[in-house]
Amino acid sequence: MVECNREEQTVTQATYLIGRAAEASGVSIKAIRYYEEIGLIPKALRRTNGPHGNGHRVFSVADVGRLKFIRHARFLGLSLAEVRELIAVAEEQGCPESKLEYRAVFKRHLNAINERIDHLLQLRTTIEEFMAGEPSSDSRACTWETCDCMEPADMPESSSAAPDKA
Repeated sequence: MVECNREEQTVTQATYLIGRAAEASGVSIKAIRYYEEIGLIPKALRRTNGPHGNGHRVFSVADVGRLKFIRHARFLGLSLAEVRELIAVAEEQGCPESKLEYRAVFKRHLNAINERIDHLLQLRTTIEEFMAGEPSSDSRACTWETCDCMEPADMPESSSAAPDKA
């Protein structure tokens, strides 16, 4: 038990210093600090008494649970914005699993995954077609201006870049 001060209220509860919170949650210390900075987790309590009462961050069991939730969501590939949405649902409505808003975030994420899979399958086909051709025995000098060996037949417009202006 450690007494800590958050918003001028003394709280006595089981707490973790940041290193232990990192171990318990599987989230790095650097990430914990970042999540605190961007508001994904509340500002940590600060240890104000005892032999090590020099303002070290301390985290509650609930904070560690929230960090585990964030870690799991990130493992599933959710963006920090999506994680923030899920946290908002949980804070407003309790356990988010059965909430429509929660499911909507995952449905959007699943659609994005499916789009990436389709794109990767197209990339694979393009590369396989490229590799299926016979190597050229043309001994002419190839330069960046004349080389066409990396020009795909159907390059999407979004991928074509305008020349850089120096």
